[in-house]
Amino acid sequence: MSHLLRPTYHDRRKAAHRVDADRFWVVLIGIDGYSSSPLRGCVADVEKMKDFLTVDLGVQEDHIRCLVSTQPSASPTRTNIIEALLSLSVDPRILHGDNIIIYFSGHGSSYFCADYYTNEIESTGCIEAICPVDRAPRNSFRGSIPDISDRELNTILAEIFRTKGHHITCILDC
Repeated sequence: MSHLLRPTYHDRRKAAHRVDADRFWVVLIGIDGYSSSPLRGCVADVEKMKDFLTVDLGVQEDHIRCLVSTQPSASPTRTNIIEALLSLSVDPRILHGDNIIIYFSGHGSSYFCADYYTNEIESTGCIEAICPVDRAPRNSFRGSIPDISDRELNTILAEIFRTKGHHITCILDC
């Protein structure tokens, strides 16, 4: 008889409380296919996150934008990532106070500010960054496509905050 009282798999996957899924907007970014140092599992993580959002929370698919290295039409290049994030601030469907989720799974990088600044005050500290699929390190034969620095991300997040409110969750798995 006790087996009849156990919740089913589907019951366990339901959200603990109701959420207004119509007020969620999501950008999911997953990169396995770096030209040097490829990863495994980042695209799968995006697929699992999308499944959680759509099945468990009921977020509509047209509220989720996926940039993954396995889809050339939605490649997570530097330009596409920045455009996808900035689009959150101007999308008229997103209302002030809606929930915004940004999820990145891929390589990250960091470098000392002293590499770029010569004065003593600015040269302290470290710059951290997320790495787009088309990144080209400095001194690369392909030219230089920089990573997206924490300072750039801060500027983008500040613009989203200014136009859409403070309900922003950013998850960086790098």
